[in-house]
Amino acid sequence: QLMRSKRTSQRDRGSHRHPFRLDTRTPPRDGALSSTMIGLEEIRRCDEHPDVDFSDENEVKRFVRPGKWLSLDAGNIRLLRINWVSTGLAIALLWGFVIAALADPAEMSAELGSWKTWVSRNTGWLFIAAFNVWVVFLLYVAFSKYGNIKLGKAHEKPEFNNISWFAMLFSCGIAVGVYTFGVAEPMAYYRGGYNLAGRGPLYNDDDRAQLAMMQTFYHWGFHAWAPYIVVAITLGVVCYRWNMPLTMRSAFYPLLGNLIFSPIGDCIDAVAIACTTFGVCTSLGLGVDAITAFGNRLDSDIKTDVDAKTWTIVVMTLVANCSVILGLKKGMQILSTITFSLGLFALLATLLLDNTWYLLNSYVQSIGHYLNYMIQAGFRTDSFEQLTYDFSSAANMFAGTADTDGNGGSPLYDAMAKANALVDFATVADADLIGTSTAMEDGDFTTVYGSHYAAMMDWWTIFYWGWWVSWAPFVGMFIARISRGRTLRSVITGAFIAPTLFGFLWLCVWGSLGIKMQRAAELALSDGTYIANGSGPDCDAFGYTGTVPTSDAAISLANDGYYLLSCRTGNNMLFDVMSPYGEVKKFLWAILLVGITLYFITSSDSGSYVDDVISANGMAKPPIMQKIFWCWTEGGVAIALLIVGKDGNALEAVRAVSIVAGLPFTLMLCFMCTSVWRALKIDAGDEDICQATQWSTGVLDIADAFNVRPANAPAEQRYSAAERAQNLATAVFAPFIGVFKACESEYGVGAPIAKVQAVCNALFFYIWFALLCMSGEDRQWAWLGWTFFLFHVMQITGLRASVRESHGIYGNLAEDLLVCLCLYPMAVSQLHFQVQEPKANNDVYKKPDQA
Repeated sequence: QLMRSKRTSQRDRGSHRHPFRLDTRTPPRDGALSSTMIGLEEIRRCDEHPDVDFSDENEVKRFVRPGKWLSLDAGNIRLLRINWVSTGLAIALLWGFVIAALADPAEMSAELGSWKTWVSRNTGWLFIAAFNVWVVFLLYVAFSKYGNIKLGKAHEKPEFNNISWFAMLFSCGIAVGVYTFGVAEPMAYYRGGYNLAGRGPLYNDDDRAQLAMMQTFYHWGFHAWAPYIVVAITLGVVCYRWNMPLTMRSAFYPLLGNLIFSPIGDCIDAVAIACTTFGVCTSLGLGVDAITAFGNRLDSDIKTDVDAKTWTIVVMTLVANCSVILGLKKGMQILSTITFSLGLFALLATLLLDNTWYLLNSYVQSIGHYLNYMIQAGFRTDSFEQLTYDFSSAANMFAGTADTDGNGGSPLYDAMAKANALVDFATVADADLIGTSTAMEDGDFTTVYGSHYAAMMDWWTIFYWGWWVSWAPFVGMFIARISRGRTLRSVITGAFIAPTLFGFLWLCVWGSLGIKMQRAAELALSDGTYIANGSGPDCDAFGYTGTVPTSDAAISLANDGYYLLSCRTGNNMLFDVMSPYGEVKKFLWAILLVGITLYFITSSDSGSYVDDVISANGMAKPPIMQKIFWCWTEGGVAIALLIVGKDGNALEAVRAVSIVAGLPFTLMLCFMCTSVWRALKIDAGDEDICQATQWSTGVLDIADAFNVRPANAPAEQRYSAAERAQNLATAVFAPFIGVFKACESEYGVGAPIAKVQAVCNALFFYIWFALLCMSGEDRQWAWLGWTFFLFHVMQITGLRASVRESHGIYGNLAEDLLVCLCLYPMAVSQLHFQVQEPKANNDVYKKPDQA
């Protein structure tokens, strides 16, 4: 019997090259059928079926509930082909925000700024941890057996050659950033007053310069590309191997099954469209600032006011329209190649015009420093530096420690200030505190402990991570679109290594030139008493009034092309580092202006293309009118915000929206990792998932009114909606009943351990509820109550893991914990129905008559 089982297992493994055939030959065990399951027999795998032409409306409609598809023509002209639910939600989010900004821009900007700060300070650990997990996960996938899986048929060749693929990849993923931050970011770390200790050695100003480059690399390196690649490979596998439409909801099919056709899928697509548009508008704002500043540098008659920026966006949007209408191959591919070539020309020219050996030395050294300290910097959260917020009278926004009256203080600060007021400062010799004459002040923490700015994470790292994540649906989908025919290994390693190394060269050359110019100006304009300490030198003392050189020495140095960059604006710094090159400089300035303009256009047309495809539910060639609409929506949002926020507040609000939107999408990306992992295992025919039982009910079935079904077919539900709703209500208010039933299934009817488990669950649950009710006067009771809730969650998690294993259901403890933490009533209800199903029987040693 054992040998026969082994032979059967071997035959099954051979057939797993086509896991969907496995579903029809070996149906799930009794009790496993559910409308929420992944219908393997319904998926048309690319190696087993003809290509699906998603430019055909009938093919797209297979993946849309009939009432959600809107098709509108004017004679023979196609006007609209959209999923009106997801598109309407996205438009409501976008234009709702614009209307609110128009109504009260100052209030909107302040409110969103507050949200941004709250997200940065309370969930910074989540951003930092998630980005590290994504990098490790992607590298594991790339070098595992799944790395050979191709995004398309086994014999399929890449649609774009390597040069065009890389040009579009780089143009879409980095775009305007290297122009706006290439010099400004390293200079901010070098002379912005940041103490970067803790991210590497810091003994002198040379170390400070090196840390400035390393921190810049960290923000633009492997971590930055991770969210893009997660989206790209997930969509690539599901859409190009399983022949599903290229839309964000498809990425969650391996995890959610038919629920992607429910309102959950509509919300996923709507958030993806909104995130894409907000992210692009943030870059458009940065880009138009740089374009007008560069133009003014070339010709002082060119204005930099709101009207000039508005007309710049109009013209750029018109050009982007032409690119979008021409399509991916004729439009965006050509523009991306030209743009990439111009940037490469400017980069190589500066590399050769200046001290080439210094720049190459800096590049090699900086890469080594980055690789050496990448892990240390990658896990840095500035936990001790941010204690200053706990010790602050007005800057505390940490959940649990900040005052509930919203004044930004904390009970800890109140206690410290009360005690400090009793100190007799007159008797304290050589006091270290700033407030030695009166009382403790907010700045004392930095002075006493030598900490750097607590806002470092908020201003830079978390801002970047939120921004990258908000761009992930846009860039990831675009990478998936241009990567068909490539293996997972080539996509992951190519997207990690090629743009990262090239971006490092760009950032290092321009950043190193900025550091060199800063030091030259400091030495030339110093009176001999200046000692670099990381803070920018006093501009007045060095001959600058504001950002303009005014002393004879500063003017003389500027005439020769050298500026004190710490006293200049960010948009001027890039032009400044090219000023020493004599007559060549204006030619390079023109190249930079054209380059950043084209990057502006490629960002706009790429974003419009992605918005258009998602709104059309993955339709490959939507009507031209839709393309134009999304292109002008992006331009219109940016223009409206410029007009409203003449002081830049509106664009700062959009920047904050990108970060705030990055939080939920960070969670979505974590689920996406789980989704693509399941997809890869299914595609490879792994037995642990292909032959596993599935849950008889889903925890999110309520989102589809307990009638989860394919897009265009009915499905028989194992339990009625009334049964499901009644049991869910019981689980909300009396979860111990479901816990007791599940424990009886595991330990036997009437088992004492089942009764003990039920009693403990009831105590945890009702004590939690009681303490929440008592927390009106003292919130400490609430946090104690949440501690009981966590024990309630852990108990259900352990029970769910036990039931899952005894029923042969694929999953892991992390998934169990997350489900129970966020959806405990659904988890308890799911257990109630699952224990009514027969358990799995995997014992190969049983006698033949028992098998």
